[in-house]
Amino acid sequence: MLAAQLLFVAVWSAIKHLGGRLPLFELVFFRAAISLIVLLPLTHWRHKSFRGNALIVLFLRAFFGFLGMVFGFYALTHMEMGNAITLFNTFPIFVALLAPSLLDESFSRLQFVFVLVAFAGIAMILKPNADIFQGASVYALLGGIMAALSMVCIRKLRRTDSVLIITLYFTAFTAVVSAPLAAIQFVKPLASEWGYLIFIGVAVTFAQIFLTRAYRYATAATIAPFSYISVVGSYIAGLAFFFEVIDLWSAAGAAIIIAAGTGVMLSAPREQRVPGSIPAART
Repeated sequence: MLAAQLLFVAVWSAIKHLGGRLPLFELVFFRAAISLIVLLPLTHWRHKSFRGNALIVLFLRAFFGFLGMVFGFYALTHMEMGNAITLFNTFPIFVALLAPSLLDESFSRLQFVFVLVAFAGIAMILKPNADIFQGASVYALLGGIMAALSMVCIRKLRRTDSVLIITLYFTAFTAVVSAPLAAIQFVKPLASEWGYLIFIGVAVTFAQIFLTRAYRYATAATIAPFSYISVVGSYIAGLAFFFEVIDLWSAAGAAIIIAAGTGVMLSAPREQRVPGSIPAART
């Protein structure tokens, strides 16, 4: 889990670095296309087939995942890295809100308390009286909502398709849809930028594999709190590489979201803890 979270921080740092010169959809395309090169042989070796079972749900998962990636990448390249990742990682909170109606899963009173606390933390980062409320932070939050809808789809797929198939379909969909959009404003990557792009595609794939391993060898209750290591790491990376200094309101809001999000996951009924499915929700 620690290796996976550190890889995510490194990937997000690379995306933010490249976002200063390369267009948004070009970043999305190369992230998906390079990851697809890794996933195709891996999936074929593991399953001997690329056939999915629940095709409609696989499409919905891919669609919401694609939107989540676009919103997340936009926010990441237009606001403080730590705040963007914190808002994106609100998706467990939105899953808890969506689960009763879309998955017919129970919603405990304790989870409801944690959700209310989490929204207080979100408000502290969004700062409704500041101009940023109208800017990139809204896209980061939308990215979290799209990731939550994606997770709902993954829960529906847990009995029909494997993590590799789910991730493969999402990655292929993202590459195909983003390709024409990337071509419209294509900027030829520099030699050094190709290295970053390749790293992003490969590292995300292995981070997902590491996450799968983590959930296979330990209970969700044990692993879940460590999923927010990437949030803390993002604030550190933002300060170290991009000289982003976090304000006290954002720091307090992030701490509240981490605590509440962890509480939501730990207090979730057993049916909401799906070992091995969380990796496929990540971008």
